[in-house]
Amino acid sequence: MIAFIFKALKSFRPVFPRYTSWLIFSLVVLGFLGAADMFGVSSFCRFFCLAENGYHSLLHFFRSAGWSVAVLFMYWETFVFSQNMIIRVNGRAVLIGDHTYVPKDGRRMPGVVTLRQNSETQTKPSYFRGHCRGAVGVLIGTLTAPFCLPLNLSLHQGRVHIGENPKQEGRLTLGTRIVQTAMDIAVRNDLPCMLILDAYFPSGPVFRLAASVWSVALQQPLITLIIRAKKNFVAYFPAEKTDGAGPGRPPVYGEKVRLMEMFDHLHLFSTVSCTIYGRTEEVRIIALDLLWKPARALLRFVFAITSRGPIVLMGSDLTVCPVTALELYCSRIRIESMFDMLKNLIGAFRYRFWTKKLGASSRKQNKNRKLSSPASESLPTIRRCWEAYERFAVIGAVSIGLLQIIALKYTDSVWSRFDGFLRTRSRAVPSERTVRFVVADMLTSNYRSLAPTGILREIRDRFRRKNAPTADI
Repeated sequence: MIAFIFKALKSFRPVFPRYTSWLIFSLVVLGFLGAADMFGVSSFCRFFCLAENGYHSLLHFFRSAGWSVAVLFMYWETFVFSQNMIIRVNGRAVLIGDHTYVPKDGRRMPGVVTLRQNSETQTKPSYFRGHCRGAVGVLIGTLTAPFCLPLNLSLHQGRVHIGENPKQEGRLTLGTRIVQTAMDIAVRNDLPCMLILDAYFPSGPVFRLAASVWSVALQQPLITLIIRAKKNFVAYFPAEKTDGAGPGRPPVYGEKVRLMEMFDHLHLFSTVSCTIYGRTEEVRIIALDLLWKPARALLRFVFAITSRGPIVLMGSDLTVCPVTALELYCSRIRIESMFDMLKNLIGAFRYRFWTKKLGASSRKQNKNRKLSSPASESLPTIRRCWEAYERFAVIGAVSIGLLQIIALKYTDSVWSRFDGFLRTRSRAVPSERTVRFVVADMLTSNYRSLAPTGILREIRDRFRRKNAPTADI
């Protein structure tokens, strides 16, 4: 497992023009995997017992102009797809997109906006300040026990702080930005994909953007969508063709259908066996191809009644099997597990960078349209701070992805080395938390040894403070 991690780190060497930058990148990844706590850059220093020069090297690394997040994403995608672990359905990779909110109270942190929490729990405030991050992940492993591996993780709101005009014509919205990210991944890797989204995303621009790039080999759009429909949506049957030519334009839309009223006609449904959130059960299901006005196209609507209640899905692929669409949408829950691991296990969002060039904002929940663009001479510094957020998060995403790949490649080795307590095993494949427990122990033992592995030895010799006690590692 350790050898696999070091081999993976070496594949990122072309991203960094300087060897020292790559070595610090390796230090950060190993710190995410091994540190007992994560409170920003100082946690890496505590884990590796770094001297003061190591701390300042880390600060410079995250704000450096010598390497690019976009290039790192490209090499990360190449590495992930080379592992041959992605799940394909009908020849398409399965991508999942969603947003997550990260509370931030810093007054001089670019990208911090007022956010509204829709969760039903009472432990969270309705409105708070923080970062809105959009993520696109790919399903790996098997459909019975998949992981959602993050391919892209970026800030999606507050971009006025880096000089973008929110009123600019053609500006991407939160929904279309996720689709554009998935489309960029598909185009770069020439990979037909199926994108799964929740009920926040169905809109005309989302469907039209997904249909804008065509696959010549498949004679279909490169990206197809499966999205949960909202309860108040309506659709239309195609208008019946008339024999005689009458005055005016021929009708396009036929009989109107209120989607939720379809569940009043249960005699039209068929009963099939389907896997719903990991459990096989009998569901009642039907599929109809209807016109949806915002998309200006014919979509496949899947109506299903499960043990959790009725659900309506809408897809841009008219050939998709309704049972397959339902099972794929149920796998969307894996991106929520990925967010949980990024926040609470890896600590990928616990950065603390800020800049004096950005005016101090109020900690009150002000309206986002009141955000103002900083002075032009301050933009370069603010953009470097913004880049530091992106770099910290994407390296955390690489770390959690490595844990997921290890869980699939070395399942038996992880369980044989795991000596922690688990009340029950939820599945045969170990979780990211279990793998991190094993990897952290192996890294610590290797770092303490007299002859550590190559990368660890170079980190220790270059950045570790002199006379540091090994017991503090």
